[in-house]
Amino acid sequence: MKKILIILCLLLSISAFAQHAKTDSIKTQALDDVTIIGDKNHSLPGAGQYINTRKLEKLNQTNINTALRTVPGVAIRDEEGYGLRPNIGLRGTAVNRSAKITLMEDGILIAPAPYADPSAYYFPTFARMRGLEILKGSSQIKYGPYTIGGAVNLLSTAIPSSFKMFAQASYGSFNTNQQRLWVGDSKLNFDYVFEINRLASQGFKKIDGGGNTGFDRRDMMGKIRWHNKKNATLPQAITLKFVNSTEESNETYLGLTYNDYQKSAWRRYAGTQRDALELSHQHVSLQHALYTSFGLTINTTAYYSKTFRDWGKVSAFGGESINTILNNPSQHQGAYKIMTGEADGSIDYQNAARTYHTRGIQLNSHYTFNTKKITHTLQLGARYHVDNADRYATRSQYLMTNNTMILSIVGIKGNQENQIRSANSLATFLSYDIEYKKIKLSTGIRYENIHFLFQNYGNADYARLGSSLKEANNNVSIFLPGLGLNYELNAQMNIFGGIHRGFSPPGMPSTTSSIKQAIGETSINYELGYRGELKGLNIQTTAFLNNYDNILGSDNISGGGTGSGNIFNAGKAKIQGIELSLGYDVDIIKTIKIPFALAYTYTSAKFQETFVNGGGDWGNGIINKGDLIPFITPHILTTSVGIETKKWDATLLCRYTGKTRIKPGQSSEILPSENNSLDDINSLKQYILIDLSANYKINKTFTLFSLINNLSNSKAIVSNLPQGYRPNMPLSIQAGFKVNL
Repeated sequence: MKKILIILCLLLSISAFAQHAKTDSIKTQALDDVTIIGDKNHSLPGAGQYINTRKLEKLNQTNINTALRTVPGVAIRDEEGYGLRPNIGLRGTAVNRSAKITLMEDGILIAPAPYADPSAYYFPTFARMRGLEILKGSSQIKYGPYTIGGAVNLLSTAIPSSFKMFAQASYGSFNTNQQRLWVGDSKLNFDYVFEINRLASQGFKKIDGGGNTGFDRRDMMGKIRWHNKKNATLPQAITLKFVNSTEESNETYLGLTYNDYQKSAWRRYAGTQRDALELSHQHVSLQHALYTSFGLTINTTAYYSKTFRDWGKVSAFGGESINTILNNPSQHQGAYKIMTGEADGSIDYQNAARTYHTRGIQLNSHYTFNTKKITHTLQLGARYHVDNADRYATRSQYLMTNNTMILSIVGIKGNQENQIRSANSLATFLSYDIEYKKIKLSTGIRYENIHFLFQNYGNADYARLGSSLKEANNNVSIFLPGLGLNYELNAQMNIFGGIHRGFSPPGMPSTTSSIKQAIGETSINYELGYRGELKGLNIQTTAFLNNYDNILGSDNISGGGTGSGNIFNAGKAKIQGIELSLGYDVDIIKTIKIPFALAYTYTSAKFQETFVNGGGDWGNGIINKGDLIPFITPHILTTSVGIETKKWDATLLCRYTGKTRIKPGQSSEILPSENNSLDDINSLKQYILIDLSANYKINKTFTLFSLINNLSNSKAIVSNLPQGYRPNMPLSIQAGFKVNL
C-alpha cells in the first residue's frame, strides 16, 4: 500500500501543500507566492481567516499573540511578553508550545521536529511576516499532521514585481528596538528578495540585584527565483529560499509567588540570574513550480532545517523543587530565601541542549477541468518527512553567595537527559471538489503512516556507547476522511459546513512498561457556519464540535509537569463552541473612515469518561467524567476601533480573556489570593489588555508610526506556567519610521 501511494504521487509530481485553487492566468500564477487562503476566504468549505499586510501595518505589532487574537477560535497563553515562543491552540487544542497545531511558513512545516518532538521552541520571527493564514475545520485536512484544531501558515516577505526597498526602525521602552530592511526586484528571468531583521530588548522584568532580562534576535532571509519567459508554452519557476535566525535570550521558566506578584508583578528572583536561552535556526528549501495550459499545476519542494537550543535554567533551591517552594513558600523558607538571594545555599541548574533536524520532500498536483456547467478540481499530494531531536540535559550546581550565583560543580554532559527522538512519516491526501452553480462540494481523504523510534541512553552513558540503551518503536497508520460543503445564498452570503476525522500523532513510545503506550489522538469534528457581506458589514460565524475518541495528555515542564515528556491516553472528550467575527467600516465623510472589528470565541471543553491521570500537565489522581479540561478559556473577545484618513490612521485594540481553569474539575473556582497556596488554585482571573497603534504618512516614501502596549498598565496574571505567576508586559511605548522605495 505504501509503495503504491508513493508511486501514484510521484507520477503526478510534487508540490507545496498550500497553493491557489484557481488562477487568473497561467503566466501570472507561475510568479505568485504560495498562499492557502489568499482571496478565497469566501469559498472555503470550512472556517478560515487571512490577516493581510494592510492589517498588520495598522497594528505595528512584533508580537504574533496580539495579531492572532483578532481571529476567533484561537487561544493564546502568554509567557514572556514578546511572543517569541507563543503557546497557540485552535478550537480547544492544548496551547502548550503550540504542539497540537500544524505550523508552517510559506506552506512548509516549521516546528523544529513536528513529529518526533513537536514543542515549538523555535518560532519564526513575526516581525518579518507579511501575512497570516489560519485554517480550521474541514478546510485544513490537507495540512497535517495535526488536523483536529487547525493550521497556522506564516507568510514571509514576497518577491516584488518590480524593484522595491523597505526599511523600518523603531525604539521604545526597556530599550526595545527593531531594525528591518529588505530589497527585491523581478527581472526578465531572475527575481529576488533579501531581508535582514533584528529585534532586541533589555526586558521589562527586574532581577533582584540587577541584570538584563531581555533578548536579541536576528534574522536573515532570502528568496532567489528563476523562471522562463512569461509567454513560454510551459511556464515554470525554481525558487531557492533560505533563513538564518539566532537568538540570545535571558529568559527563565520561574515566575513568582502570589504575594510577591502583588508587591512587584515584574520582579524576577535572584536565583534566575543565570537563566538564559541560546537558539539558532537554519532553513533552506528549493521549490519547482510547473503550470500547464490544460489546467494541471505541479509543484515540488524539498526542504531541510537545523535548530539548536540550549535553555539553561534553575531547577531546585536547597534541594527543594521549584514547584514545592512555590506551592507553600512559608513552609520552605530556607529554600525560598536562597531563591530570592536572601540566604546562601545550593542551587541545581540544568542546561537543556537540543539539536533538531528536519528534512523532506512534499508534493501536490492540482488539476481543474470543466464538464458543461460543472467545475472539477482534483488535488493529490504527498510528503515524505524525517525529523529527530537529539536531547542532552546536564545538571550542574551553583552556590548562592551574597546574592550572586557561583558555579561550584560542573555537570557531566547528559547526566539528566540523554536521548534521541526520531520519526519518519509518509503523508498523502486526495481531494476532489465539485462546483455547480451555487454549490461547492469538497471531499477528501488523508493518510498518515508514521514510524517513531525512541533511544534512551541513560544518564551515565554520556558517550552513547549503548551500555544502558533502551529503545522503543511505534508505528501508526491512519486514514482521515473529510467532507465539506459551501452554498452561496447570493453573491454576498454563503453557508458552509463539514465533517472530518481529526488526528494528532501520539509522540514518543515509552521504554517503561508501567506507562501504557499512547495511541493517536483522534476525533470526529463537525462545523456549520455562515459568511456574509451586508452593506459594509463582514460577518462570519461558526459552530463547531470536536468529539474525541481519545484525547492525549502530556508531561512537560513548560506545561506545569515534571518534564518526563511522557504522553498518555485520557479517553473520550468533547470540545464545542461558537466563533464570531465582525468587521464594519463606517464612512463619516469621503476622507474619513472608522473601521470596527470584533472576534469572539466561546468554548466548552469537558472530559467524557473517568480515568486515573498519568500525571503531567493535568496533575495526578482521578479525573471524572464531566470535569473541565484545563487551560481552555471559555470566553475570549477582541475588539478594535480605528480612524483612517489619507494621511494617518489609529487603531485601539482591546483584548479580553475570561476566567481560565488550570486544573481539571467541576467544583467552584478557587482564584489566586494570599490565603490560597499555588497548589490549591484551580482558576485564573479574567483580564483586559488595551493597545493603541498609529501611523502618519508624510509622503509616499516616509511613514511615522507609534505603538502603546498595555495602555492601562494592567498587572493581570496572564499565566501560572511554566512555574509560578507571570505578568504581561507593562505599559510600553514604541516609535519609529518606515521607508518604502
